[in-house]
Amino acid sequence: MKPILLCLALPALVTSSFVLADDQTVKLYGRAHIGVQHSDDGTGSETSAESYASRLGVKGSSAISEGLEGFYNIEFEVKMSENANDGKDAENITARNQFVGLRGKFGEVLLGRDDTSLKRSQNSFDLMNDFSADISSLMAGENRLGDTIRYTTPSLAHLRFEVSYIAKDNSKQGGESGLSMAASYGDSKFKELPIYVSVARDEKVAGRDTSRVTVQGKIGNLTLGGMYQQSEKLSSDDKQDSYAVSAAYKIDSYTLLAQYQDSESDAGKLKDSGTGTSIGVEKSLSKQLRMYLWYSQFELDNNADQDHMALTLRYDF
Repeated sequence: MKPILLCLALPALVTSSFVLADDQTVKLYGRAHIGVQHSDDGTGSETSAESYASRLGVKGSSAISEGLEGFYNIEFEVKMSENANDGKDAENITARNQFVGLRGKFGEVLLGRDDTSLKRSQNSFDLMNDFSADISSLMAGENRLGDTIRYTTPSLAHLRFEVSYIAKDNSKQGGESGLSMAASYGDSKFKELPIYVSVARDEKVAGRDTSRVTVQGKIGNLTLGGMYQQSEKLSSDDKQDSYAVSAAYKIDSYTLLAQYQDSESDAGKLKDSGTGTSIGVEKSLSKQLRMYLWYSQFELDNNADQDHMALTLRYDF
């Protein structure tokens, strides 16, 4: 693994983005995100340093002909605060999105490990993404799977479709292939339109069928979002409903954050149903550096309630 990281880091000795011969563009990128977190799971409490999906990756593209190019992405999560074997354990480095593909007027197709179309459909809704109250804590459907082929159509009047095929060889598929599909309308960055809406469906993905609707809108400095989903195990007819709402309000270099989720499902990371409430503030220190202060509380149906609070520092490059 060390030789791989060395190869990824070499371009940074020159610059983070550069152009090679034959119109090849290569960019080294990453995120260092660590915080001091205090957690109480109802049976005990602790304060520790935590890494929040810190990552290192390299991506690039190369022109094949006019209007057609190839591209790739190789990304790893680096658990920067992990102390197993003093950081020398192989589990300190894990795979994230890794794929190769083609894009042109027909759209985009890629093969490899990728977020499902349903997961991608949430856009920037999850304000607690990568933190303890990430929507994956209580809700199903947040899958990143290998053995994936994804096709995304070009945007037509702000309307876009995509579909992911997950081969049955994937270890989470239980011997069955799956499909993840999504349709979206609007502007994911809220630059051309102040709204984003998506409808997504998983069929036989990671042992579940899941339907999800996400709506986001921006009014001035206020961004509001809502999500509803229904999910069921393939081995059961028991449909479980979940919903979440989020709000962000920007004041100069500060952004106030609030999020709430309620889920009947026990398929999230907490393996229990219940509610999660979060508040926080993001402070932009520079174009690349920001700080977070947040607090999250879970009221669970079958386990003790939990409280989490953290002060974190994030650097993107």
